[in-house]
Amino acid sequence: MAICRDNRCVSREARGRDNARMDSHEPDFIVVGERVALGPLRRDLAASYARWLNQMEVRHGLNQMGIATPETQEKWVEDNIEKSAKREPQTVEFTIYDHSDSTPVGTAGLLQIAHASGTAEFGIAIGERRGQGLGTEATRLVLDFAFHVLHLRNVLLETLEWNVAGLTAYERAGFRRVGVRRGGAMSRGRPTDVVLMDAVPEDFGASVLR
Repeated sequence: MAICRDNRCVSREARGRDNARMDSHEPDFIVVGERVALGPLRRDLAASYARWLNQMEVRHGLNQMGIATPETQEKWVEDNIEKSAKREPQTVEFTIYDHSDSTPVGTAGLLQIAHASGTAEFGIAIGERRGQGLGTEATRLVLDFAFHVLHLRNVLLETLEWNVAGLTAYERAGFRRVGVRRGGAMSRGRPTDVVLMDAVPEDFGASVLR
C-alpha cells in the first residue's frame, strides 16, 4: 500500500526502510570506494578524534606535540564544518570509514584550498585498523574529490623522511616526490628532513565519482 501526499506516493515498505536507516544512525557517505567511504565530520565523534590524535603513532606521524581533548576537537569540528560549507570551501575534512561495517577509523582532508590557483594541501590521520590499506584508499578518494569535484590542479603533501610506510602508501595513492626540505622539522628529538610530494589529475587515472 502507498501513502500519497503532495502528488508523491511512497509505499509503506519504502517508508519503513527510510525510517530504519534514520533509526540506525547510518553514516552519511560522500565518497564511496571499494573498502573505504568518506563522510563529513561528526560532532559525536569528537572524543574519538581526540583519542586518535593522542596515540603515539599518530602523534609522531603528524609531528603533533599538543594534547587533544574532546573539547578541542569539538571546536575543530565546528570550525571545519563552517569552512567546508562555503560555496568555495577553504577546507574539506572527512571522517574515514571502513566500508565493511561503517566503523570510523580516521580523518583526512584538503587544507589551505586556493581555488584561484587550483591548489590545496593534504592531511590524514588513521586511528584504527592501521596496516590494512585503508589509509591508501582514503588518500586516493580524497584526491578523487579534489580533482573531480573541486577541480583542483595540484595537491601538496609534506611528510617526515622516516615515515617509510606513509611514503609508500602516498605513492600508491597517486602522490609523487618533488623535493626535500632538509632538516625542515624536529622529530623524535632531532632535525628531520621533510619530504615534499604532490599529486596532479593527469597522473590520477580512473575516478570512482564518474
